[in-house]
Amino acid sequence: MSDNSILSPFSSVTTADIDQLRARLIEVDYRESTFRKVLPSFLQGDATQPGAFPVLQHLQTPDPSLAILMRLFIGELPVPEADCRTALGDALFQRLSAADFLRCSELVTSCPYSITPLGDLFIIADRAIEQLRALNRNLVMSAGGSSTTLVNATPRRPVRRALDVGCGGGIQALHLAAHADQVVGVDINERALNFGRFAALLNGVANIEYRQSDFFSAVKGEKFDLIVSNPPFVISPESTFHYRDGGLGGDRVTETVIRNAGAHLEDGGISLTVCEWASLKGAAANERMQSWTEGNGCDVWISYGTPVEPSRYALTWLQSGHSRVTVEQYSEKYDQWVAHYEALGIESMQTGLVAMRKRTGENWFYADEAPDLMRGRWGSTLLMMFDLLDNIKNCSLDELLDQAYKLAPQARMRHILAQDGVRWGQVSAELLLEEPLNYSGRVDHHIAGLCAKCDGTVTLRQLIVDLAESLGRPFEKVLAAAMPVLMGLLTRGFLLPASVVPPVLGQAPTA
Repeated sequence: MSDNSILSPFSSVTTADIDQLRARLIEVDYRESTFRKVLPSFLQGDATQPGAFPVLQHLQTPDPSLAILMRLFIGELPVPEADCRTALGDALFQRLSAADFLRCSELVTSCPYSITPLGDLFIIADRAIEQLRALNRNLVMSAGGSSTTLVNATPRRPVRRALDVGCGGGIQALHLAAHADQVVGVDINERALNFGRFAALLNGVANIEYRQSDFFSAVKGEKFDLIVSNPPFVISPESTFHYRDGGLGGDRVTETVIRNAGAHLEDGGISLTVCEWASLKGAAANERMQSWTEGNGCDVWISYGTPVEPSRYALTWLQSGHSRVTVEQYSEKYDQWVAHYEALGIESMQTGLVAMRKRTGENWFYADEAPDLMRGRWGSTLLMMFDLLDNIKNCSLDELLDQAYKLAPQARMRHILAQDGVRWGQVSAELLLEEPLNYSGRVDHHIAGLCAKCDGTVTLRQLIVDLAESLGRPFEKVLAAAMPVLMGLLTRGFLLPASVVPPVLGQAPTA
């Protein structure tokens, strides 16, 4: 492959060809919702799962062209040329073949790119296995777990300007385009930017501008209402892939994004970053993250996962490429990665979502363990979390106690029972939120009963007074015992101030 063909792979594909390809995909209902209907239930609508291609080889769909295009753009085996001509139409097939978008050999056809439906969008990416050696660090990936997390967490309220930092093939930018007047996508990988431009045309989106940029260099002096980033956050000693390795050593990529995002936010603007960062030996878990955000004019809310030990972290990332190296090379890489962590004094790594909101005044920092599950689109809930933490951080204890609260409509309770003689007696209760943030925790039956009385009409102080009287104990002692638990319920959205309106469950955001 020449440098030009690597960096500008679609230069021979015309806009008219892309328009016709989009029309054909829509005509055969090449959609995520359709995939869920036609694929076996165990695949859950995901035809890209490793090793799933035999299912596609035998797939029957109401419109046979749908199955053919699924095999062509997602399957791992070539498709008979005659079938491709039928599915695309002879004229479009000829033009895409001439432009090297399709590759024909011995009466079979393959496509070096995958086209995957994500909601109502079409995501185009490289086929990692086929093109890894030729493309090396310019490889463009499709939607993965971290990109989906960011899509789901992003608030979808209308904004004037939005920025996607490390945009890759444009997954986030395409979603932003539905509710932003103008979207700017920046990436250092020129090939990825060309994938983004192709994807914008394929989806009929005209309000995205892609710029080659080293982090924020191409948007110097510009501000945005919304910034999202799913950067190459892997903490590695390598610079093998643009999409994975930042090449700056340690977690410097994450640090660079977090340190600089606030300067590019309009007042009231939101920044969201899905990333990984390291905790150093002898330092508190989020000490470095707090130092990166200090003085940037933003409130900070972090939801982080379970810390991962360095050797396990190295194995997790290296295993994905194990089949492409010898056993000796794999062992050598593992030793190199672990030695890198030891030299940096890294104790553990964490994955998380860092949300920042630009606001004048005294800013706050709050970090919390992520819930077990995050269901569906929850951007509106994220905005509510900022409101909840504003209330907590800006109020004295007396002011918190003198407010009335409502139990969140998503709250549910499980009772935990233990054998008590010949009967079951209640030991404690588990309070959980069904959706979208599936927090859960144990509470005793006193707190459980107090929560049940939170209907928005009685202050928290009065509820604790009533509890103290029922127990025959001083108010101060009951308050001291109950308040740590109640603060946890307040910060996680179990108890909502009567003035805060919770997001409407099931409300479909703009996508």
